[in-house]
Amino acid sequence: MSSFSNSSMASVDEGRYCRCGNEALLKTSWTQLNPGRRFFTCRISKKMSGCDYFLWYEDRHPPQAKGNVGLLKKVNAFDEKLKRARNIFILVSLYRVADVWNMEIKA
Repeated sequence: MSSFSNSSMASVDEGRYCRCGNEALLKTSWTQLNPGRRFFTCRISKKMSGCDYFLWYEDRHPPQAKGNVGLLKKVNAFDEKLKRARNIFILVSLYRVADVWNMEIKA
């Protein structure tokens, strides 16, 4: 069960340690719902038996986060285009290698 709560907030001192007893990490969310919003989380991932600790550091979005949403969308769109271009490059390269290989076999 996750300890996620929208109403939970903490100061740096209050969120310093997770339930594992480790010093919690202060991270920044870059999701569309919470861009720029900071939160505390366990240093150990849940997959590695961490405690899945989560606590918002601040209640409101920082004012500079509003402009970051559009930038985040552009970065994500660019990443998708880059991923497609890489896949096309790989396919074209494989076809060329196969063509060369076929020519060598026929010769």
